[in-house]
Amino acid sequence: MKLKIYALIAVISVMLISQDLFAQQKIERQRDGNKSNIHQKLNLTEEQQIKVDALRFGHQKDMIDLKANLEKKEVEMAELKNKGNYTREDFLNKVNEIISAKNKIALSMANHQMDVYQLLDETQKKEWNKFSGNFREKREKRIMKMMKNANVE
Repeated sequence: MKLKIYALIAVISVMLISQDLFAQQKIERQRDGNKSNIHQKLNLTEEQQIKVDALRFGHQKDMIDLKANLEKKEVEMAELKNKGNYTREDFLNKVNEIISAKNKIALSMANHQMDVYQLLDETQKKEWNKFSGNFREKREKRIMKMMKNANVE
């Protein structure tokens, strides 16, 4: 009897773990699919594709530094709070530094989008505008989903 229970627990465990793995793989495929989907819709030339890839990799490198800077500012805020006995001015200065770091990230993203946009011809720009209108909506949905998941845990 115990052997059957252990076997059942093992089977259920394997099923639960495999579901998580398949879900992660599905998310990765969707992410890659969205990138290639916009490239197909835009019908980029080989030269445009090379330039877009170069811009994307450069932007990713810049974003690593910008996000690291934001994280540092957030850690500094946590240190300030942990230290205790801080002034209004100290607190507001840290908040302004965090806001500034977030603004730099947003500006970098906007500049990257405009760099790509300027590579496109008129028909590609029309398609880009249709597609890019969904960027913010999809991002907001992802954020809401992450917030719901964080509240559950």
